Amino acid sequence: MKKYIYILAAVFLVGILQSCSSYLEENNPNELSTGTFWKDLDDSESNLTSVYSAMLHTYVLSIAEEFTRTDIAYPGRRTRPTGQYLTWYQQRVTSDNRELGDRWDAKYQVIWRANQLIEGLNGMDAEFKSDPEWTRQMAEARFFRGLMHFYLHSNFNEGKIIIRDRIPLTAEEFSKPVSTSEEVIKFFREDLEYAYANLPAQGKTVSRVDAAVAATILGTSHLYQGEHALAIPYFKDVVTNGAYGLSLEQDVDKMFPSSGDFNSESIFEINYADNLRPEDAFFDERSFQNRLARRTAPPGRNLEAKKAFGGQGWVVPSAWLTYQYMQESLEMDPADPRNHINNDLTQPLKNNSIRASKSIALVNDESSMYYGYTSPQAYGFAGTLFSMFKKYTNHLTGTTEFDTNTTPWESGRNVVINRLSGVYLMYAECLAQTDVPAAVDLVNQIRTRWGLLPLDATTFNQASFMDQLMYNEYPLELSLEGFSTRSIDLRRWGVAAQRFQDLSTQVYGYANYTYTKTNGATARRNNSLIQLGSGANQFSEYTEAAAAWAAGYNGYLPLPQSETLNNQNSN
Repeated sequence: MKKYIYILAAVFLVGILQSCSSYLEENNPNELSTGTFWKDLDDSESNLTSVYSAMLHTYVLSIAEEFTRTDIAYPGRRTRPTGQYLTWYQQRVTSDNRELGDRWDAKYQVIWRANQLIEGLNGMDAEFKSDPEWTRQMAEARFFRGLMHFYLHSNFNEGKIIIRDRIPLTAEEFSKPVSTSEEVIKFFREDLEYAYANLPAQGKTVSRVDAAVAATILGTSHLYQGEHALAIPYFKDVVTNGAYGLSLEQDVDKMFPSSGDFNSESIFEINYADNLRPEDAFFDERSFQNRLARRTAPPGRNLEAKKAFGGQGWVVPSAWLTYQYMQESLEMDPADPRNHINNDLTQPLKNNSIRASKSIALVNDESSMYYGYTSPQAYGFAGTLFSMFKKYTNHLTGTTEFDTNTTPWESGRNVVINRLSGVYLMYAECLAQTDVPAAVDLVNQIRTRWGLLPLDATTFNQASFMDQLMYNEYPLELSLEGFSTRSIDLRRWGVAAQRFQDLSTQVYGYANYTYTKTNGATARRNNSLIQLGSGANQFSEYTEAAAAWAAGYNGYLPLPQSETLNNQNSN
């Protein structure tokens, strides 16, 4: 049974600054004194739930836009890319882009609500401040304020963003200049360190943040600055501290479906639900549902069920990622029965690795279910849509996305931002600077979980191991997951320009695939199986991204026009 947070709808007053920017369309807490508004810790707890509710906003993570500007995803059909995501894929997003403004505003909305709670808690008397519940609420509020500043710093304007440490009371207080990258880092780390020191080892409920989340973000912030030695203690704590109750999930059937929500390796997960306020509009960012199933599920009809899937296929795996997942079949451990048909060691090996089958749909995957049937039975994989992401779809619970709700636009699938295997990979990257065998051991624990052969540490040096991490382990383990992980990684590694140049020259083609129908007969899916090199309808990807990086693009997003027009000091 899925556990839900029931987020109370807060009654908001009209803010005096709400016309300045959409993220300020919140109450002005100074209409009433915070001491009056939050008369006790039950009142402030209700305000804290509004902070969590702000995290439901699609553009806090902006997964669809973000991953199409990396080497992970392509915006729809190769012959007719989706216009909404095309500018992101081509790396030519400008300050007036609507989604860019939404991404900025959504994070500052979380900050606004966190500041509202922080000011209310600070206005309480000494008796309340001595209560452990006061400290926990303050730690959660400061975590989210720090997290959003970290997210903004990681993505916008080379880290020079606006520090919002209080609710502005006047237009002058709203019109703040950007701070230096160093000032922003200092600010968000102080918030995160407070959260790390004061959050419990495990949250009040499974969907509340805890010290493990704070440690993960702190470690990540040091890694992003190349401070490997400073990141290691945080990652080691997350990996080894039994009080957190974390472990690599060994039941791979719990990795991505709703039945595996908050599994043993979930660190930070946004809790959605398809049965709470389903009457909300599709694009209501206060909704308890998300649109990721609609964006990533296949278009057209389930060929066996004869019903529309309900997906758009606007965000699909890139060619190289698809091919790399397919190549992982060569790394399957033949001694692991899970890699054999019917999990029987006497039967042939399956066509695809477990990790590939759980992550994306491929035409040659006849060993796992995809909307009630095998992949080639359900979907044609033609028209340049040769693979589909699975992680946010409801492909295991029905034959279409309509089976889980009244509309595919409203999916209750949770979104995992951080999980333990991601910390293992970041920890391994840090250890690789001085101890490659120890780093390889961490990666092998992940690979063993997926039934893959372990890496031989004696064949790696630091440089070759980093290649393994950058172009294999990170993308195949975490494709389409986290906050801007891939774009930040490619930028901080200093490989983005060369990466897109290499991909732009790689040629792929299509082959036919013969499969077994539900009646036992064989049939063929034409031009459905991607292959390396020339072939039918050969193509390449990322030519525009390669040109953008060659022309000096640095991977950071510009300040949005919504901010620069309303905040004269932001320039």
